[in-house]
Amino acid sequence: YEDSANCVSSWLLTYLTPVLRMGASKILEPEDVGPPSSCDRAKHCYDAVQSLWVVEVARAKEANEKARVAHQKKLETIPADRIKQRAKVGKFQPKPPNLAKVLWRSFGYWRVWWAVALYVISAVLQFMPVLILNDLVQYFEVADKENYTCLLLHPWADVAGLFVFPMLVSVLQTRSQVILNHCAIFIRTSVSTLLFSKALTISAAGRAQTSTGQVVNMMSNDTQQLQRFLQFFGFTLVAPIQIVLSLVLIYRQVGNATWVGIAFMLGLVPINGVVFSKISKMRRKVLKYSDSRVKIINEILAGIRIIKFYAWEGPFGKEVQRLRDKELQALTTLAYTSAIGFSLIMLSAPIINPILVFSVFIKISDESLTAAKAFTTIALFNIMRFPFAFLPMGFLQFIQSKIALRRLSRYLELSELEGYVESLPRFG
Repeated sequence: YEDSANCVSSWLLTYLTPVLRMGASKILEPEDVGPPSSCDRAKHCYDAVQSLWVVEVARAKEANEKARVAHQKKLETIPADRIKQRAKVGKFQPKPPNLAKVLWRSFGYWRVWWAVALYVISAVLQFMPVLILNDLVQYFEVADKENYTCLLLHPWADVAGLFVFPMLVSVLQTRSQVILNHCAIFIRTSVSTLLFSKALTISAAGRAQTSTGQVVNMMSNDTQQLQRFLQFFGFTLVAPIQIVLSLVLIYRQVGNATWVGIAFMLGLVPINGVVFSKISKMRRKVLKYSDSRVKIINEILAGIRIIKFYAWEGPFGKEVQRLRDKELQALTTLAYTSAIGFSLIMLSAPIINPILVFSVFIKISDESLTAAKAFTTIALFNIMRFPFAFLPMGFLQFIQSKIALRRLSRYLELSELEGYVESLPRFG
């Protein structure tokens, strides 16, 4: 449906109308949805990434070789008896190929930044209804309405703006999310096909450095983690802009009382650091226990006859349960840390902030707290609530995606089988 849609249909998503109507009348079957978009097909994704990955691996090898030679020359200039000086130079650490760069280039930098630009524009336009609301409340507060100049020149234009601007925000955000979702599907599909291709060509030495459980986790969890991060990518980039604009507009309303809110948010920064470090640590533990559990399950299934012959079900069951208990304990700690860090701290911050700001404003300001200032300030804090919620969540997804990319790059770098079969010309 999407490939045959025109420009207007692509922006307004009207090409989904037949599917939605069909879904309202019956249960949808796979053939009712239609084929996937051409840019989401596995062959297109794999071909786009594979060629760039080969070039990136060759570039990384060449750069590492040059760096290794330079490191060796640097060591040769230091006398052998100067152990401390040679220890400062350290061992040579080769840099892995940049998988993230390959994925971005294969999908297209311009498409990602176009989606981000659309989201930035929508984020800026999101403040217009708040300014219009402030203007309308001030219009009804003043006694001389004839000489009052509205934000959009006329009160009815302000009322129309309350409808037009949210609609524009919705259209721009929807288009941005469509592009980023295509990017997320492209990256998950391309990485999955790269892993599948690598599993077919990996050598015995490379297979000894990994396990089946790790490969299964990378195919399911790590690729899904990359997809999840890209769905939060737009929110994460735009959130600081929304927070700064909200604070500037709040300062115009309540003046120096805004600094109390800023101090409150700055006080949350070290708490965020503790939460993020704890989450990153627990995420690595979860992946470690999950790899071990899947590995032993595969080994049990492979040798189930021997286990049955010798009645070893009990010991192996206890070992699986031990690993599962550790994994559940790590998952529980991760869930509690996320819940406390995000729900209690981040979602409650925009609610506590207006209370602090209004309390300080009443005490330090000679001006009265008018309805226009109160409604506008509360609306701005409400806008700031979602950036506050999504910003730490986006950082969390970024941390987990870095861990996933490191695991994927390490596996894709393992040695492969050499091509020893040659195609000979056919005679006759």
